[in-house]
Amino acid sequence: EKLQTEAARMVKDPRYKFFDFEGQFNQAGYNVLGSGQIKEAIFIFQMVADLFPDSPNTWDSLAEAYLKAGDKTKALELYNKVLKIDPNGATGENAKKMIEKIKQ
Repeated sequence: EKLQTEAARMVKDPRYKFFDFEGQFNQAGYNVLGSGQIKEAIFIFQMVADLFPDSPNTWDSLAEAYLKAGDKTKALELYNKVLKIDPNGATGENAKKMIEKIKQ
């Protein structure tokens, strides 16, 4: 809870406007995911998605974590959300591929 509160405060603080919070938090999520801590990675990716709800990349990362956790239903839901946000972009294209892969 404290991390979420502090992260939200810092993201809104104009002193940090040049810091790439989204990218750094997302990378932290992948570092944690790569170490096998799936629940913790989901927590981080959910926090990033809450902070940057219009970013298709945040939802894509969260979907990937749910897929690694074995929750295909949640992953599909999130990849479909990515498609709504970025239907013709690179992240949307990745989401289409992942949806097809999950459905096979």
